[in-house]
Formats: sequence, structure tokens, C-alpha cells
Amino acid sequence: MRDEFGLAHPDRLFLAGQWVRASTNSELEVIDPAREDLVMRVAQAGPEDVALAVDAAHRAFTSGSWPQMHVGERAGKLRLVAAKLRERQATVARAITREMGAPYKAALAALAGPPALFEYYADLIEALPEMDVRERLNGRAWSALRPVGVVAAIVPWNAPLNLSVLKLAPALAAGCTVVLKSAPSTPIDAMILAECLEAADFPEGVVSVLTGGNDAGEALVSDPRVDKVTFTGSTGVGQRIAEVCAGRIARIGLELGGKSAAILLDDMDVEEAARRLMPNSLMLSGQACSALTRVIVPRHRHDALVEALAAAMEKVVVGDPFDEATEMGPISIERQRDRVLEYVEIGKSEGACLVTGGKRPAHLDRGFFIAPTLFSHVENSMRIAREEIFGPVISVLACDDIDDAVATANDSDYGLYASVFTHDDDAVIRLAAQLRSGNVAKNGVIVDRKLPYGGFKRSGIGREGGIEGLRAFQEQQVIYLS
Repeated sequence: MRDEFGLAHPDRLFLAGQWVRASTNSELEVIDPAREDLVMRVAQAGPEDVALAVDAAHRAFTSGSWPQMHVGERAGKLRLVAAKLRERQATVARAITREMGAPYKAALAALAGPPALFEYYADLIEALPEMDVRERLNGRAWSALRPVGVVAAIVPWNAPLNLSVLKLAPALAAGCTVVLKSAPSTPIDAMILAECLEAADFPEGVVSVLTGGNDAGEALVSDPRVDKVTFTGSTGVGQRIAEVCAGRIARIGLELGGKSAAILLDDMDVEEAARRLMPNSLMLSGQACSALTRVIVPRHRHDALVEALAAAMEKVVVGDPFDEATEMGPISIERQRDRVLEYVEIGKSEGACLVTGGKRPAHLDRGFFIAPTLFSHVENSMRIAREEIFGPVISVLACDDIDDAVATANDSDYGLYASVFTHDDDAVIRLAAQLRSGNVAKNGVIVDRKLPYGGFKRSGIGREGGIEGLRAFQEQQVIYLS
């Protein structure tokens, strides 16, 4: 089968800095969700490969040079990775489009971020002091930050390279050693990333990239030599990771699900609100935990907003993700497509009104496509309002007043993102103080990876991005001097 991505070793794993054959005879099949054809097959790691990678990472951390290396040298390695990623940006974008169906133009634009993030953490570790003095009663003490140790990084399929780098760059910058496991359905971008890491020539064992399934993930988080697990994905899997790591008091960082709310204030025109909601509710075909899928509107404006949203959604161009005109691609995985369709039926059975969508667009005869879907007259007790669907499904909920809107937004197991649709900055700041959400934005979803990102409640533990993202891979040590 033709390799359209220029991979040097698609049949091998990047283990401890070397390309080696997997212990299993199995391969991962990558299916294009827009065409339903086989893109390629790649090596599949098993538990034995995980054990070898963790062993190498443990040795590299306990007796290797990386944790003690001067920050300038570590920063130089990160900048080399950034340069290699930038050279292959178009190829990675094509890989992500073929793997998970994101529109190519959107994938290409988003992939400016990973090289910049490697450079950001390179700059940050060079700028920060390694120790700072603390005064005490009878002398001085020094506070130092040390790398946490061996890190297991596990990423999902919806934004694979961006989320890999969000974990990998600060962990390496901190002096940790890392075993990164990709999602089974999106291994190609991970293999390109591995080739960029190889070009930077890290010391042996410092970084491994494994393309594997759930058994590899279970082996990785269960290994007693792993000091920290950083995971992005479903709340259910995050709970399992927390349970496993609790047994050995391993550190965890969990960025989990969301059921993000958009609150419409009276000063915002419904047509403008509908227009602004489209890219923020349907991003990655709704496969984003920050997507604004609960829209909370004053009761007297409910019908007008539903009408405006329906009109806007029916204009969204759904189709071939390589077509410049396409605004929304397919659902990434067939089973996820089926799950979204199940929720459409659940919504109808609960008594919500299906306004538009809920099925394959009429002009598409293949691919895991679902038309942008809108439910009106949704109660916050309904499953479609409470459970993360992870698809292009928007629920409109009516509220009596602003206090009711805030209470509805907060009445959720999740607390990742909220957005206030208004022209009043003060109102956003005022409501943010009342919203149980890790991120609050005005009129959309804004994510800056140089700022901390994470959620309240079942949306996760810890923060990624910014200086907080670096600190997540460091332990504090105090040195007393008499």
C-alpha cells in the first residue's frame, strides 16, 4: 500500500529513540472517515513493548543525562523538534485529515501551534530561575523545582498532534522522560512526530512514541515505574486511570469531558449569536470537549434563536474535508457516528424537538457524516443536555432570568468551558465569578496554549499550557541552609 506521508518506518515503533519491530504480529488499520477506505497499516505496540519503553525511560531518568542537562541544551533540542515539525506541517495536516476527517484548511492552520509550543517551553525554561531563595527564621532556604520523573502521555483522536505536543513539550522541558501513546485510530501523525523527535537526537530512552490500543494504554498507566500519567480523553477512562494510579500515589493530570454552555444575554442579537455559535459549536464536527453544545437563552427569545440557529446550521457546508468550501467534515470513527445517532434517538424519545439534522446529509452517500443537528425545547434533566455526545448536536434550553441561566449552566457534571454572548465585557467578568467552569470566554471559544487550560468537577484534574503546564511536570524541593 502506498505511503502518502513519507514515513520511513510505518511497520516499526519508535522505542527509546530507535525504530524497532513490535512484539505483536498485529497492525493498526487507519480508516479515512470521509471515504471509508483503508489509508494504511502501522505497527501496533503491545504490553511487552510498553514495558521496554518504560524501562528505558526509567533508566534514562535515574542514571541518564537528560534530567541534569543544562536548560540551554534541553531548550536546543526542543527548538530542533519545532523546526522539523514546521517543515512537515502540510504533511501532518494531510495525515490528520485522512485519519480523523478534520477539514484540511483547518488542520493546516491549527498545526502552526505545535512548533510554537515547543519554542515557547524552550524559551520559558531558559527564562525561569532554577532556584529561588526563601528567608526563614534562622537562616536561608532555597526552593527548587525538579522533574517529576517518568511520564506516560496518552492522547485522544480528536486533535492528536496538538494534544501530544501540549504534554510532550513541557514534560521534556522539565527534564522528564516520556512514553507517548497515540490513539489507535490516529497513529500517522504520531509517527511523523516521532521522526521529528528522532532528528533532534535525544539521549537514549528519553522519549518513546508507541502506536497501540487499549491494552498498551492499560499496561502503561499500570507500570509502577511511571511517576505521572497525563491523559486527555473521556471521563470514564480518566476515572479508570485515577483508580489505577491511586494505588501507588502516582501523579495524574486529566483533561476530560465537557458539556460546555453558551449563555445568551438580552443585548446580543439572535442572528449574530447564531452566526458566532456555528464555528464554536461545530468545531471538529462537535468532537471537542469545549464545543458549545448547550445554548441557554431567555425564554422569550427561545423560538427566535432556534429559528436563527436552524437557518445557520442548514447553510453549513458538510462534505469532503479536502474541499476548500467544506466547513464541517465527518465524524472521526464509525462507532462514534453510531453513538451520536443513538443520542439523536434518545433526544427525540425524551421529548425534545428535533429541528434540523440528525442524519446523514442527503448529498453524501458514504463517509461517517452527520448533518449539523439542533434540538429545541430541551430540559436540563434530559440526557442530551447532561451527557457528552461528542458530535454536531446543539441543545437549546430556555431560562427565566440570568440567575436561572447561571444555575442551568452550573447544573452539570462538567465544568470545562462556558461562553457569554454579549457586547458587555463587565457582564462576562461578573458572570465568570458565578460560573463553575475552568474557562469562560466572550462570544465564542478561545484557547491560548500559553495560558492554563482545564476544568472543574468531572472535566478533569490539573491544568495544561502556560507556566502551569510546565509546573505540572515538576516537584518542589526545599533546601535548608543553616
